[in-house]
Amino acid sequence: MKRFLNWVWSIFEVIIIVYVIAITCFILCRNEHGFTQFGEYTFDNISLTDERNIHDVKKGDLLIIKNSNDIKVGDMIYYYAVYNDKYVIKTNAVTKIEKDDFTNLYTLNDEDGITIASTRVLGKYASRHSNLGAILDVLESKIGFLFLVLLPIMVVFIYQVYEFIVIIRYERNEDEEDDGDDKPTNNKKTDNIEVL
Repeated sequence: MKRFLNWVWSIFEVIIIVYVIAITCFILCRNEHGFTQFGEYTFDNISLTDERNIHDVKKGDLLIIKNSNDIKVGDMIYYYAVYNDKYVIKTNAVTKIEKDDFTNLYTLNDEDGITIASTRVLGKYASRHSNLGAILDVLESKIGFLFLVLLPIMVVFIYQVYEFIVIIRYERNEDEEDDGDDKPTNNKKTDNIEVL
């Protein structure tokens, strides 16, 4: 039974360590616009603001956008825009493309005919995952990181220290027992001397 519990605890430790590394990567891998980005994939936890700016999403969704450069007129694209001094992601259809030596300029299908540079465009392909954005939001928050990331890793660390101390004590006790067996015993027989 003890062996089974040790095996379960080892699996639990591995899961916690992988989980902590993944969440830490999400927090540390932010691009210059404040969004988590791994290679050509950008992650957006949908908020109420995003819900108004992006088609076919709900608050709490996780939107994963793949960066792409093969944009044509009529494509629906995801791009960065500034809202209340903060970057947000929006979607709109491209009506016109102008190219120069350094960048592409995309005119969007809205009332103002906004034009954005290709440096602000994320891409046109995305996948949506319901409720994962809300979970990621909690994990990335200060309180969520404290209780759901730091606390589990501290439990693992404290248990490892405890195991280390137990092993050291066990080895010390074994050494003391071995030393006690090697010492010669003082079993001298005294001769009975008769005094006359």
